[in-house]
Amino acid sequence: MKSKFIFPIISIIQILMGVGLLVGVFLDPVGLMQPFFNGEISADLIFFSQGIIDVTAMHMIGVGLFIFSLWRLKFDNESNKKIFLAYSVFAGTVLLVALFNHLFRGGGPPIPILILIVSATALGLYGSRKAID
Repeated sequence: MKSKFIFPIISIIQILMGVGLLVGVFLDPVGLMQPFFNGEISADLIFFSQGIIDVTAMHMIGVGLFIFSLWRLKFDNESNKKIFLAYSVFAGTVLLVALFNHLFRGGGPPIPILILIVSATALGLYGSRKAID
């Protein structure tokens, strides 16, 4: 697959993850937080978690825009592979934390966000090995 297709796909995935978290935390914060807490979820807890989740979501959107700007710079093939490798390391750490939370903490990101994290990580790994100009 060509690098010119991988960059915007990863960018779109990152931006979708961020927007998905923003929508979830502001439209249904109790539903988003329910897997993590037993008992009543107070307004203070919702406010506190919204402050953390919106920063995380904007970080995801920022990474998506960063990858998009790298795509517009038109690097050579080897540089693109190194960028994809660096992105896959970054996304892999996010994936490990998400999987740990799902398996051992009883929560983690919503399933659609987890699927997007897995697909972005896999696409980054694919790009680091097989991307062409």
